[in-house]
Amino acid sequence: MFVWFLFACNSAFARDAVPGWQHDRWLSLLHIKNGTPTITDPAFILTQDDFSPELEWQATLRLFAQQPQAICRFPARYRLLQESGTSLPEFPDCPEYRVFLQRVPVDQVSVIYASENLTSPSSMLGHAMLAAEGVRDDGFYARHSVSFFTVLDSINPIKVLWETLIKGKEGFFLVKPLRAHFEFYNLAEQRNVWRYELDLDAGQRALLQDHLWELRSVKMDYFFHTQNCATVSADLLRLVIPQLTTGDWVTPIDLVKAVNRSGKIKSIEITPAAKWRVRMLEDTVPQELQDAVYQWQQGEIDKLPQVGGEDGFLLREMASAVLDYREQTGTDDTEQSRKKTAALRQSIPDSPEFSDYELTLDHYRSPLKTPEDAHYSFGYQSTEKTDWLSLQWLAVGHGIEDDNRQYFAENELKLFDLSLRASPQREALRLNHLQLYSARSLTPWDRFTGGISGDFRVGFYSLADDNLQRQTAFNIHGGVGITLAASADLRLYALLNGGWYRNNDADFLYAEPEVGAYLYEVFGMKSWLRYQPRFAPDRKTQQQLTLTHSIALDESALIAEVSRLAVDGKYEHAASVNWRWYF
Repeated sequence: MFVWFLFACNSAFARDAVPGWQHDRWLSLLHIKNGTPTITDPAFILTQDDFSPELEWQATLRLFAQQPQAICRFPARYRLLQESGTSLPEFPDCPEYRVFLQRVPVDQVSVIYASENLTSPSSMLGHAMLAAEGVRDDGFYARHSVSFFTVLDSINPIKVLWETLIKGKEGFFLVKPLRAHFEFYNLAEQRNVWRYELDLDAGQRALLQDHLWELRSVKMDYFFHTQNCATVSADLLRLVIPQLTTGDWVTPIDLVKAVNRSGKIKSIEITPAAKWRVRMLEDTVPQELQDAVYQWQQGEIDKLPQVGGEDGFLLREMASAVLDYREQTGTDDTEQSRKKTAALRQSIPDSPEFSDYELTLDHYRSPLKTPEDAHYSFGYQSTEKTDWLSLQWLAVGHGIEDDNRQYFAENELKLFDLSLRASPQREALRLNHLQLYSARSLTPWDRFTGGISGDFRVGFYSLADDNLQRQTAFNIHGGVGITLAASADLRLYALLNGGWYRNNDADFLYAEPEVGAYLYEVFGMKSWLRYQPRFAPDRKTQQQLTLTHSIALDESALIAEVSRLAVDGKYEHAASVNWRWYF
C-alpha cells in the first residue's frame, strides 16, 4: 500500500516549466531560508560544503543511482524526484520505514497549540507542534505528536539568552505518543491546548509522513528566534501548504495565525485546563452559587443546593472543575483527601435537564484573536528640558499596556525591546531602554486556584541619579506580589520588587515596591496606573508615578502616557503619545 501512495500523486513537477530544484516543495523539503538550509547536519544536507538547491538535487540523484538503499533514508525526496519525471531506481525494501508508516498513520494532521507558561523560558510564548492521527493495520487508533524542543538546564537568564539566541542549544525532534504532551501541558502545567485539524488530501499527508521519517535522526540546533518549535512546524507545513506565510521570527501564535490565514483549518477543538475552566466559570456563575461551591469543597456545608435550569448546570460544571483542579494539581496528596474528593464528586447534583445545556468555549478567549506579537512604535515626548521624537521596536512579545483580554491572565512578555528618542533641537540621540527580556504576570488571586503575580526583567535602561541626570545602566529586576479583581474590568495589584543597577558611576542594590491598577474600558480603551518608590543605600529615595492610556485599533494602538519622577524636592515630568503598529 505504501508503494502505491508513493506513485499515486499527480506529476506536479512534470507539468511545471520550472526546474524541480526551484520548486517550492523541494526548497521546503530542504528547510531553506534566505537561500541557506537551516539544517546543517551532513546526514541530511549532502552538499554541505558547496550547497545549492540544484546541487542538492543532483547529489540526491547520484546517491540513489549509486546506493539505491539510500532511498530508505529519503522517501520524501524520492517522491518529489519521481513526480518530476526523473528516471530512478525502483523503491527498495525498507523494513524500518515500513514499520514507521504502520505505527504512525496520518489519516488526520493537526496543529497543536499549548498556551503560554511564563514560568518556563522555553514555553513562555506557548508551544506549537503537529499531531498525526489514524487507524493502524491492527485497528488501534494512534495519535502521535511531532515536536521540536530543547531542554534548558540553567536558571541563569544571561546564559539561557546566550545559548538560545547566539550559540544554539541541542534540539530534539521527536515523534511520540500525543497523550504524554496533553498530560504534561493540560494537567501538570494547567495550560489550555488547542487542536487545529488541517484540510489535507491523502497525497499531502503521505508526503508529510515521509518527511517526518527523514527527520527522525537529524541533528538540529535550537535557536529561540530562528529555529524553535514553531519555525520547524512551519517548515514542515510549507511542504504541503505552500501558501503558508510567516515572518523570519515565528512564534507559536504566529504559526496558528498563519495556518488560519491559509484557509486550511478544517475544525478547531479546545481542551481547557481545569484552572482555566474554574476562572472562566467565575465570570459566569452567580456569586451565591460560587460561595456555595467554595463552602462545599471546604467542608463547611454537606451538600450543594438543588438548582434547576441553566444555573443548576453551571453549578454542576463549576463543582466538577474545582474538583478536577484539586486532583490534577496534587492538592489531594493523601488517601484521606482523595477519598473526600471522591465523595464530593458523588454528591454533585445532576439532572436530565442539564443535557439541554452545553458549555461552549469557542468565543470566550482564543489565540487567533490576540494582537500580533511584534510591533513598531513612533511618537512624541515632551519634558521640561526638551521635546523628543521616540521610536520603539519590539521583536517578540506584548506589554501590559496592550490589549491582553484574549490571554489566560494579564501578562507581559518582551524579548529584545529597543526604545530610542531623538531631539532635533539638541541634535541628541538617547537610549530609553534595551530590554533583553521582560516578563510580568498579574494573575488575579482567587480562592479556588490561588494566583501569584510576578515581575522579572533584564536589560539596559535610562537611570536618573539624585540630580535627575540620566545615564544608561545595566539592570536586573524582579519581584512577586498579588493581584486582586475589584470588578470584572478593574484589577488592583501590589509587587515587592528589587534589583541591581550597574554602570560606570553606579553599582547598587535597591528595593522598589510597586502598587497599581489597570482598567479595561469601552471602545477598546485601557488605563494603567502605577506608583513605584525606589530605596537604595547612599541614594535618595525616588518616587515614580505613571499613567498609561491605550486605545486598541485595527492592527495598531494609540498609547498616551504621563509620568512624574520626584527626588528630594526635584521633579521630572514627561508626557508622550505614540502610535503602535502590530505585525
